[in-house]
Amino acid sequence: MIEKISKTLSESEILRIAIDTGFVIRESKKIRAVDFLKMLLYDQMQYDCPSLQQHAFGLDASFCKKVSKEGLSKRFDNTAVLFIQKIFETYLQHNIGHDSIPTELKKKFKSVRILDSTEFKLSDSLANVFPGYSSASAMACAAIQFEYDIISKEVHSLTLGSANQSDKTYADQRMDNIEEGELLLRDLGYYSVDSYEKIEKRNAFYISRLKSQVKIYEQTKDGYKELSLSALVKRISKQGFFDQTVYIGAKEKKEVRLLAWLLKEDAQKNRLAKKKGKKGKINKNDILWSKLNVFVTNVPAKDLTMQQAYELYKIRWQIELMFKTWKSVLKLNSVRKMKAERLKCYLYAKLLWVLLCWDITALSEQRIWSKTKTLVSLYKCYSLLKNRATEIKDILFNVDKRLKEWLLKMQDYFSIYGLKENKKGRKNIIEILCYH
Repeated sequence: MIEKISKTLSESEILRIAIDTGFVIRESKKIRAVDFLKMLLYDQMQYDCPSLQQHAFGLDASFCKKVSKEGLSKRFDNTAVLFIQKIFETYLQHNIGHDSIPTELKKKFKSVRILDSTEFKLSDSLANVFPGYSSASAMACAAIQFEYDIISKEVHSLTLGSANQSDKTYADQRMDNIEEGELLLRDLGYYSVDSYEKIEKRNAFYISRLKSQVKIYEQTKDGYKELSLSALVKRISKQGFFDQTVYIGAKEKKEVRLLAWLLKEDAQKNRLAKKKGKKGKINKNDILWSKLNVFVTNVPAKDLTMQQAYELYKIRWQIELMFKTWKSVLKLNSVRKMKAERLKCYLYAKLLWVLLCWDITALSEQRIWSKTKTLVSLYKCYSLLKNRATEIKDILFNVDKRLKEWLLKMQDYFSIYGLKENKKGRKNIIEILCYH
């Protein structure tokens, strides 16, 4: 990790990026590029949404650089956005190569990749920069796409964009990044029937929910016969579950392994109530679908049982917990009305914080696991790191032996104050991932 930081956050590298992006500030009287970056990173750890006045005070107090609010506002231009975006992307490209916790899943899959997105509303004045939906309640909306390997903790993608780009479009753009032997866990919105075919062509695997409107067929001597939802429910009622090869898509007739079982009555009622709340009216198909959990996969039954496939898919919710941590601890979505260039600088700086905290936590988790067989809590560790932001400010940009000592110190804190707590009666992530 020290090498990764030195490659990205050394003063010489920051200056190089500043020159390449056109973000050049005279070193004598005005703030340097490295001071501007520090300001972006640390003021947002002190204040949820810093004002120009607070920035100006911080620059004066920390670097003895006096600059007016008006002068500082002018520095938030397109070159500033390119500068901080390039810093973020450069750091993202340097993978540390975390030592992963040993797991039986490595015998079956090269990696287990989770992809999801989170959105947050912005001021309507930013609708031309971050277009949202046609709904008047979300004229401007930002979206963060995040994909990582839950085994190695390698980050595959972290991007800032507009909420009006569909998840399916984003997933299609990343098809070439899928490697042989990987297992993909994604929300329903990232898939269509043709997506499954593209993943299989890359010799990779998927576990996915099935969209309710997709037709299901069984192959007979005379061709394909549609398997209705009512027939599926009857079969499950008799045998307890459904796990067999079917064909999906009215045109495609894509061969998949279909996994289905009935939900408990309370879960059925909750799902139907949500559907009614969204649609207003419900039909027979909605009622039948609310009774079922339906998944498709291309992982053979010899490699994953139906229960194992379902538990693996549920791990996808770990990414939702991460998004909540980013928003509650790092205040990723805490924004107010401001010009677009300043907002983009803030968001890329916060995403850089996300990566820094991610690397420190992942590096520590493997070492803590080897000693205690206990995982760490992202929320607790991110909170501890935010609390020590002032220390990081003094150490991060001066890469020397102090950084190594500080990382070991944080590892000790994590092992005491940052451990994950398992809930009783629930299969924990250690068991699901077959850690040993």
